Amino acid sequence: MSQIEIIQIIEQIKQEITIDSNGHGKATIRATARLADVQDSSLRRALLSAALEPSALAQSLIQQGFSPAALETWNKGIPDMGVAAVIEYYAFDAGRYCKQQARLVCKAFNRIGVRAWMQDIMGWTKPATSTTRTTLHASPPPS
Repeated sequence: MSQIEIIQIIEQIKQEITIDSNGHGKATIRATARLADVQDSSLRRALLSAALEPSALAQSLIQQGFSPAALETWNKGIPDMGVAAVIEYYAFDAGRYCKQQARLVCKAFNRIGVRAWMQDIMGWTKPATSTTRTTLHASPPPS
């Protein structure tokens, strides 16, 4: 897997990523699976297992502070920090299921951050904050 192939995957999944008004990104399970080089059905099953018998991936995510209930809602979109955790898991912690592509993606994202990458490919910019300036004028001296 080369960087060029990863760029092609990113182009293919671009429409499966959203950014909210605060700049927080979400990716579909399919997009996350493509980045990690795993089947989206396997990823979906692993996330849904969190409440009853957590898979190794679900356990890893729970240990990182994601709640089992939150993992079950990720079928509506995986938050950017969750995408990073899933990719890192398949890059380094999945044992015999580790994927070279996940390592390459993880290394690339570590340089810029997943949230910044999602914002960039979606053209998101931080909204300008409106601030009103108040000019203070000195009162004329009393006569």
